[in-house]
Amino acid sequence: MRDPIGRYEFTDEQRKLARTLKLGFPAGQNPGEHKALPTYKFTADEYMRLAEAGVLSREDRVELVDGVIVNMAPTGRPHGRRTHRIARLFGRILPDDIEISVQSTIRLNNLNAPEPDIALLTPEASLDEQNIPRPEDILLIVEVSDSTLPRDRREKARRYAESGIPELWILMVKTEEIEVHRQPTPSGYANAQRYRRGDTLTIQALPGISLAVDDLLQ
Repeated sequence: MRDPIGRYEFTDEQRKLARTLKLGFPAGQNPGEHKALPTYKFTADEYMRLAEAGVLSREDRVELVDGVIVNMAPTGRPHGRRTHRIARLFGRILPDDIEISVQSTIRLNNLNAPEPDIALLTPEASLDEQNIPRPEDILLIVEVSDSTLPRDRREKARRYAESGIPELWILMVKTEEIEVHRQPTPSGYANAQRYRRGDTLTIQALPGISLAVDDLLQ
C-alpha cells in the first residue's frame, strides 16, 4: 500500500483471484505500473463482488471513490472508541426502529461506496440487493475526524451532499467541536454550523430528540 489515503494496490494473489470475476483492471489500477494506461474504473457492483469473492477483506480498510479503490486512514484506538461510544449513545436514545450502521459501506451511486463512521438508517430502509444502504435509506451520517478532517470536510461532504444525504455531522477531535451540515445541493451543503461544549444538538429527521454536545465529545 501507499500513503494512508492513496490508491489501493492489489497483490499478485488478489489480482489472480480477481481475474476469475472477469474484471479487466490489473494493469491500470496500480499507479506504480503502466502509467500510460488509464485507471480502471470500478462500478459499485464490481466493488461489492470483490468483497464477496474475498479479493478484498475488512482488514484492507478501503472504500470506492469515483470508481477508484482507495485506502482509508487507519482507525486508531481513540477514533474507534469514540465512534463506538457515539453509536452506543444513539442506541440508548433513538427509537428501536432506527438502525445504527457503524463503519459499514453505503452506496451513494454507481461509482462511490464510502464507509462512514456512523450512519443512521430510516425505519423503512429497503437497502439494495446486497443489503447495502442507499442515500434514501440514510437520515444522518457522522464522521469522527482527526487526521481525516480536510478530506471529510471537502471531498466526502461534497459527495454526501450530491447524493442527497440530508445531514452530516463532522466531529472534530482536535478542536472538540461538531460541524453540522444540512440542506444538500449538487455543489455541497448549503448550511453549516458549529456546535461546542455546552450546546445541544437535534437530528433534523428526529426533531424530538436532543443530544448534549458534551456527551458526544466524551
